[in-house]
Amino acid sequence: MSAREIQQLRFILYPTWFPAARDPRAGARFYTVVQKDIYEALVRSQSQFREHRVIDLEILGNVVGVDIRQYFTYLHGLLELLALPGTYCEQWVREFYVLVWVSPDHSYIHYALVGTDYRVTAQRAREVLGLRASPTRIHQLCYGNFEPLRRPHGGEIPPVDFVAPCFRPPFGEGSSRTVGDLTRPARFLDFVLRKTLVDAVFGHVSMFGKV
Repeated sequence: MSAREIQQLRFILYPTWFPAARDPRAGARFYTVVQKDIYEALVRSQSQFREHRVIDLEILGNVVGVDIRQYFTYLHGLLELLALPGTYCEQWVREFYVLVWVSPDHSYIHYALVGTDYRVTAQRAREVLGLRASPTRIHQLCYGNFEPLRRPHGGEIPPVDFVAPCFRPPFGEGSSRTVGDLTRPARFLDFVLRKTLVDAVFGHVSMFGKV
């Protein structure tokens, strides 16, 4: 299959992706030959999973003299994601990536692992994560009606008032914005982001833009 044909699978109907009867050529773990082929292509590519890197926020807080954990509590689960190591079964991750089907109205996801089907509803996910239902989309909060941007702040320099709390005073128009100019807590926050989530997703990025 071509890359374009793979992309079209995003719009496939549920009965087609999870037919009532499995194709015997697909084996016990998959429903269709296409699913099996995609999985085997992932295995042949020998793509490696990036290690989930964590950081000891308590030790960093002791060094900087501020409990920096408070800065990561605004988003449920973020603190645990940064600080708690996880164990992954690579086969399961690949199978989930290949098989997961998201309902068009986002009311549930359906997937299979090792031949067993699972369905997680949006309501159940909110219960587990401690979240409330809201008509507001995170995408809308961040970007409005624009497509997501690759670079933070759309490549524009954030205004002085917005970033001033992160830099040592005096700070104003034309002031230097290097890492060395950050306050002590901000430098550690920048370090945490570089060593965990941001580096894994965006490459060499700081909290103030791509470097």
